[in-house]
Amino acid sequence: MGLNSLALEKRIAAGERVLIDTSVLIAYLDGTANDATHDVASHLVDHMVSSGRNPATVSPVTAMELLVRPLRLSPSKAAHVHGFLTHAPHLTLLPLDLFVAQEAATLRATHKFKSVDALVIATGVVAQVHHLVTNDAEWRNKLAPIKDRIKVTMPKDYIT
Repeated sequence: MGLNSLALEKRIAAGERVLIDTSVLIAYLDGTANDATHDVASHLVDHMVSSGRNPATVSPVTAMELLVRPLRLSPSKAAHVHGFLTHAPHLTLLPLDLFVAQEAATLRATHKFKSVDALVIATGVVAQVHHLVTNDAEWRNKLAPIKDRIKVTMPKDYIT
């Protein structure tokens, strides 16, 4: 399997902000090709975000989800994830505040998202990102009515 980086870079134009969901960052941080989307996630983070081409946002919910498994396995793995979240260039962890809570409540009420997904998506909406990058197909289906406002980009679509 390969990566269609040109199609990904066409989909996410230079300067467009992205929210990166937990599943994509797990595929990236895994460090192996065990996940089919690892190459896409690596290109997104290492080339598009780290270079400053596409600033990225991460929800505190994603940070929590990323840290659970490493905390169970070893302190050094948790330190690695924490270091990534605090020092990765052009990657910003945004706070959960009343604006995010209001948007999450709206997403739950109108699109029937689970609370954790609604909080992650709401973080991106409030941050006015252009793309939600996720491996969760449900997001694309449920957010189809507002696709002009925010696009759901799925790494699997860029695997060749």
